[in-house]
Amino acid sequence: MKQILGLILAIMAGCFIGFFGVLVSVFADGGLQERLITIGFILLIYGFLGCAWGLALPEKIWRWSLALGLPGILFLLAYLQKEFNPFYLIYMLVILGFSALGTAIGRGVRKRRFKK
Repeated sequence: MKQILGLILAIMAGCFIGFFGVLVSVFADGGLQERLITIGFILLIYGFLGCAWGLALPEKIWRWSLALGLPGILFLLAYLQKEFNPFYLIYMLVILGFSALGTAIGRGVRKRRFKK
């Protein structure tokens, strides 16, 4: 039951960040520097939330990485159909990478904490 609830919450958080973070970061008007700063904060949020899920539920961390990152990637894919930019493909990989790195770090911290 805890795994299912965690998965539903991770998907909801991923949808929230995907819509209000990823989609807005590529859709909004602004300069390159402003967009890069926004994208950096969004990636940090993915890493932080991944770390939280890795700490709370350290089993099968790939599941939490996908649940957090996939909604943002899907929003970006939908926007990619309207306006193609090859940098969005890199953005998709980095989103998945930050969520995976965060879950791995959270799992490692939890294992180290309970080992002592």
